[in-house]
Amino acid sequence: MIVKPSIAFSDFAGSAKDVTARNVKGRNILSSKAQHSKVVTPAQAVSRNRLSKISRTYKKLTSVQMNGWATLAEHMKGISTFGAPAELTPHNAFVRINTNRAMVGMPLLEDAPVYKADVPEVEYEDFWITPERIVFMNVQQPSDNHFLVVKMSPAQSPGVTNGWSKTVIVAPGVDVEYGDVDLTERYTNVKGFELEAGKKYFCEFWWLDSTTGFTGESMWVSAICKETSVGYDAPYVPRTIIEVEEAYDDFTRTYIGNMEVGLVKGSALANGNFIYEWRNTRVNMYVERDNWPPGLFPCEMAFMGRGTKLDPRSINLVSVSVERYSEGTRMHVNVPSSRTEHYYEVFDSCAVTE
Repeated sequence: MIVKPSIAFSDFAGSAKDVTARNVKGRNILSSKAQHSKVVTPAQAVSRNRLSKISRTYKKLTSVQMNGWATLAEHMKGISTFGAPAELTPHNAFVRINTNRAMVGMPLLEDAPVYKADVPEVEYEDFWITPERIVFMNVQQPSDNHFLVVKMSPAQSPGVTNGWSKTVIVAPGVDVEYGDVDLTERYTNVKGFELEAGKKYFCEFWWLDSTTGFTGESMWVSAICKETSVGYDAPYVPRTIIEVEEAYDDFTRTYIGNMEVGLVKGSALANGNFIYEWRNTRVNMYVERDNWPPGLFPCEMAFMGRGTKLDPRSINLVSVSVERYSEGTRMHVNVPSSRTEHYYEVFDSCAVTE
């Protein structure tokens, strides 16, 4: 059909080549068909090949293995993963779990994992979308096996109030560092442009358990790009990181290995991991350095330490203080009691006082 509207034609409908005609409320409307690009980006090619490989693998499973995935699919029904309740077949469950694991570099599972409990929701203290950075602060990571998956998109126009359907994955699996998650570089690498002040951004995120492939409930945040945070409307203060590769005190025979402590100025929270050992009655040491990180301020921190080598495995406080004196700044590490363990592994979260 090829027709030109005129007084001779009051109504026509149908398609010819790339043109479609239809009549709406007495009006004749011509429209051209949408042309889909045949260009496939490298990321799309990788994703499609991965899905194809996972799908083909399912067909090679034994009947016992398929029954295991059928049982898991029943448990997964009703679990909201992307904002809507899931209704899964055994094949769907197999593809979803293994696609999730592939995002964080884990190998394919042929046997269905045992469903034990739901993955928790993401908990964090505050969130910044500024022209310079995208940062979650004080993220409560459930375990080292949990990775944060993040989808983001800017609003297409100033009047848009709902842009969740446009979000794309910018971080397939982020590990938490010192309690913070910085997404700035990941976002710009995926989207290809910088953050724009005054523009609205949509962000969706959830935990992924890398051992099982299970995902948690999605969290949804939308915010205007500005200099202050979404939660407390506070300016961003970079976290000060104290890193000591190794330190040993000959006099006290005390040793610190691979110390990493992150603290926030003005906050009562810090995160730390390191090994602390002493081999005589003295249980403290001073670390002297000339290159302390910028922003370091005098403070007291009290970390929980877990005994690692002697039984029973005791729990004790390991205090870390930053001190100013006439010649500069030094760090003092001390265990208040020496009655049990001499070897401690310090783990996350502590109280900080100035």
